[in-house]
Amino acid sequence: MSNIQLKTIFNQQVITDLAQRIKKVFPSFDNIGFEQDANQNLDNLELKQRSTQICTALTSYLPTEFEQAVNILIEAMGEDDNSGGLEGYYGFRFMPFLDFVAAQGLDNPDIALDSLLKMTLHFSGEFAIRPFILQHPNKTLLRLMEWTSHRDWRVRRLASEGSRSRLPWGIQLKPFIENPSFAIDILNQLYNDPNLVVRRSVANNLNDIAKDNPDLAVETAQHWWDSGDELAKWTVRHGLRTLVKQGNKEALSILGFVGGDNIQVENFQFEPLVVMIGDELNFSCNLVSEESINVHLVVDYILHRVLANGKLSKKVFKLRQIELSPGEKIALSGKHKFKQLSTRTYYPGIHSIEILVNGRSIGKYDFELIQNV
Repeated sequence: MSNIQLKTIFNQQVITDLAQRIKKVFPSFDNIGFEQDANQNLDNLELKQRSTQICTALTSYLPTEFEQAVNILIEAMGEDDNSGGLEGYYGFRFMPFLDFVAAQGLDNPDIALDSLLKMTLHFSGEFAIRPFILQHPNKTLLRLMEWTSHRDWRVRRLASEGSRSRLPWGIQLKPFIENPSFAIDILNQLYNDPNLVVRRSVANNLNDIAKDNPDLAVETAQHWWDSGDELAKWTVRHGLRTLVKQGNKEALSILGFVGGDNIQVENFQFEPLVVMIGDELNFSCNLVSEESINVHLVVDYILHRVLANGKLSKKVFKLRQIELSPGEKIALSGKHKFKQLSTRTYYPGIHSIEILVNGRSIGKYDFELIQNV
């Protein structure tokens, strides 16, 4: 979900709903003034700008005493619907409430952290907790470690998601980029969590760590894999995805992908040879094993695409996992859609598909992308 899609969750109707919720539990709340301030120039603001503006309006109309104000917000959130705001758009309406805690609670970290624990049951608090990690590291990290054993999966997820060094949309945690040991201590408590959403967060956290500290990520993943726990293996597979795409031999070895140095490409074909932006490219080939033993392989492809300035960018995409015995030949095919996206824009020019086997390039093939007329 992009900001363009999500920003409309903060509209006049939602702001009115928030005002009514607060008015119900805090009768002296100036809901009219709040709505006027929160709605100001809303159409020209992006998602986080809208949330910040609503948060600023809350600061103007709630009591100045932090504990009183935050208790009003918690009560206004209503009953727990057991989702944690992770599915659909509904939970996003509470994002300004958590922004309020991050903006106004830094001088009251104990109260603020207690509040985030309660609020994360309605909308996840991984963005709001990051200023506390940076300004009150000892207190906050101790709390995160305590939350790894919390009975509620949403709180356990917050311990992992809140400590991600490179959380999208979130403040970057540079101390964890430089030394992720405490994040790993947290993940070591959660890598085989019974809840899939928690494990997915752990895997994403490990993937973040791998981008800056690959050796430590591999060492951690090996420890989890050696536990023999199937839930742990799921976490490792997803957590090592960037290193696998990069062809990291140690990461590939943990997952059982070995060999591949003697795999050859035959009969590589494109259909069509010239592709229009908006259309789909199909490609196929045969992979032939010249290995002396059976090999377990992960096959990916890199799209090398032309940017607006004429330079090339590349991105790895998954194809499939295969096993090949000595001398065996297997047909391989894939397709790529050249639909314009907000996150990826295509431009005319010579592009390439490069086939990777266990991270090693075994062939690169050019085709032309043209403007749809």
